[in-house]
Amino acid sequence: MFFQPNSGAARPTRLLQALLLAMLLAGFSIPAHAQFAVNSGQSKLAGGLLSTSAQLTLKITGDPAQALSKGIGLTIVVQTRLYRASLASWYFKVANWEQRFRVEHHALSNRYTLTQVATGTTDDFPTLTETLSAIGRFATTVDLPAGTHENDDLQMRLQVSLDRKSLPGPLKLVALIFKDWQLRSSWGRWKVKTR
Repeated sequence: MFFQPNSGAARPTRLLQALLLAMLLAGFSIPAHAQFAVNSGQSKLAGGLLSTSAQLTLKITGDPAQALSKGIGLTIVVQTRLYRASLASWYFKVANWEQRFRVEHHALSNRYTLTQVATGTTDDFPTLTETLSAIGRFATTVDLPAGTHENDDLQMRLQVSLDRKSLPGPLKLVALIFKDWQLRSSWGRWKVKTR
């Protein structure tokens, strides 16, 4: 009888290594810390106007940050959705708004610009962190949608994400595959308050 004292211990290690290799090749990865997050938010309704503010955490690192430093602009989208409760306490969507922010790096001045796409308003920042912090202090005011009343049970939901569709051609495919490019928060939600 042939005896190998370490053969039993080596099998689980080899099996684990093979499993990890297979997961990496299949595109699985260990979950990373969220790069985009909705920390808090509030919405207030008064005089037919709906005001929403939120504190967002936005962090761009890795390949997206490198692309930005090479002159490829990134578009960040903040979506807000208004929901109304039905008689059965189910919420259904009443309205949807989207605000787009374009972040660009200018190599000559080594500064970042932040453009609100809808208005064309542009601000200038010395660092990417400061640029993203400006978006992170999100605030908007919109008219209350037709058919919605101040005494309705309303809920606001908000999400922030990197718009991968706005990337240049070949980079779109890369952004679909690699996790660095999949920057999206979960939906933050809160009740709409009336003043």
